[in-house]
Amino acid sequence: MTLPLFDVQCGFGGAKPGQKVLLTAQDCLVEMDRLTIDRALVRTVPEDLDRDAVQSNDRLFAACRGEPRLAPCPVIFPSAADDLPPEPEQVSAFIDAGAGAVWIRPAHDTWSLKAWASGALMDALTERRLPVVCLQRMVDLESVADLAGRYADLPLVVADTSYRYQRMLVPLLESFPNVHLSLGSNYTLHCGIERLVRAVGPEQLLFGTGFPEIEPMMAVTQLVYAEISDADKAMIGSGNLERLLGGIQ
Repeated sequence: MTLPLFDVQCGFGGAKPGQKVLLTAQDCLVEMDRLTIDRALVRTVPEDLDRDAVQSNDRLFAACRGEPRLAPCPVIFPSAADDLPPEPEQVSAFIDAGAGAVWIRPAHDTWSLKAWASGALMDALTERRLPVVCLQRMVDLESVADLAGRYADLPLVVADTSYRYQRMLVPLLESFPNVHLSLGSNYTLHCGIERLVRAVGPEQLLFGTGFPEIEPMMAVTQLVYAEISDADKAMIGSGNLERLLGGIQ
């Protein structure tokens, strides 16, 4: 079986302290070719030194322009400081530029997920059904649940989570159909995919690698050899993410 793969959890272009060479879009494409990954939703990673999201978003869009295999996932945050366009304009501009999703990092960018601080942003994202990627180290699972309950039509993607949270991930997915889970690093529970499919079905599960922080072969192997049906593998490998992107208004 040839399994189309659409990576929801990877990126390039960022740096950590002391890092002198930045990973490029071409580096990402070479790795995708090596593992026969068809498409990728890409963000700026690592984000340690990224304090100018506007500039990094511009670089991300420029790197993805003309490359249909790369779907940009820019950073977004509220415009309450009056230094950015209103939230609906931000969301529209990102969609027009080809964004397949956005990601949020409230503490890193110094804003709050409380409705009084970011309600306008979440309303704008919900209206356009633009998926929001939530790395667990930046948006904890209780905050994801709160957002999912308040914005039932907003697709949310939990990523960069650990197998140790299985007892929270299962009820989170069961309770909120708009929440999806990336199976990339570092979700490495033995038979974890099989257990999730039995518990909640395949519709909310997405293929992800964690590249470049993690060698991505593990994620490919974990899905390819999972003891689930070929139809379920196809949904997880690319079908579910394609559906989310197709739902953007």
